[in-house]
Amino acid sequence: MAQFNIQKAKREKIWAKIALMAPSGGGKTYSGLRLLSGMREELKKIGVETKILMLNTESSRGRYYANEFDYDIIDMGAPHSPQNYVDAIEYAVEQGYKLLLMDSTSPEWEGKGGCLELHVRAGGRYQDWSKVTPLHDGFLVAIADSPIHIVATMRGKDQYEITKTETGKMGVKKLGVGAKQRSGFEYEFTSTFNIDQSTSMATPQKDNTHLFEHEGDMLLTEKHGQKIIQWANSGEGYTIPVRNMKSDKEVMKEKQTEIVNLCIELGARDNKELMAILEPVEPSGNPNNIKDIKVLNKLFDDIQALKGE
Repeated sequence: MAQFNIQKAKREKIWAKIALMAPSGGGKTYSGLRLLSGMREELKKIGVETKILMLNTESSRGRYYANEFDYDIIDMGAPHSPQNYVDAIEYAVEQGYKLLLMDSTSPEWEGKGGCLELHVRAGGRYQDWSKVTPLHDGFLVAIADSPIHIVATMRGKDQYEITKTETGKMGVKKLGVGAKQRSGFEYEFTSTFNIDQSTSMATPQKDNTHLFEHEGDMLLTEKHGQKIIQWANSGEGYTIPVRNMKSDKEVMKEKQTEIVNLCIELGARDNKELMAILEPVEPSGNPNNIKDIKVLNKLFDDIQALKGE
């Protein structure tokens, strides 16, 4: 019979993960920066000095509020693969940031190089999700397990309804119905808010903190960020996630095998376009000689793109 280690449950400190969903123009970025600014202010009170890092996929819009908030920025263009998001989270942690704004996470699902496109490149069949879902799940694990507070924005699925004003005139209101992400993605977070496009008022959709679930609609401010940090730090310590993870060597071997199989499928050395991608990275043309997992991931994406063409 299996043996299990029974312990007394204790409240522990949390790395808060907050999701904001809204149609375009709803104020996701601004609300996220207000929350994170309040988080930084509260962390400073307990002696933790940190900066805010924005992972920006929204072109110049990521700099709209640079005169109102103090934050650093990384511009992340295509491909918006799950692995690129994972790399960005890991980089933020390595650089010592405690506060990260991912603006937005929707391209990881529906953007160029995102999961939907990767699925099409893999064949587009239902069974081909077996090649893409583990990549998306790896992104979820990176969010959940990273030792950093994260605010992630998601574009809302735009839907419209006809409304009538107080004067009797007819109007059109844009609604946010769910998120442009994989179904259920928003429930992976500590707290998730829907933001109304016309009023920028946020409604809690899920709230593990129990701080906001009875407040109704609210305009998210720095004070809400402070409350989140107070709640997150109210425990006794952090738990290091225990996962049955593959070794780096196993991950690398699997990726090398995937690339070799792709190369064979595309004609190997008889395919000049393929060799133009492969040889600058590995002159011998043998992916098994590449020992850098990030280089392998990038090479895999480039060869997949060639296959898709």
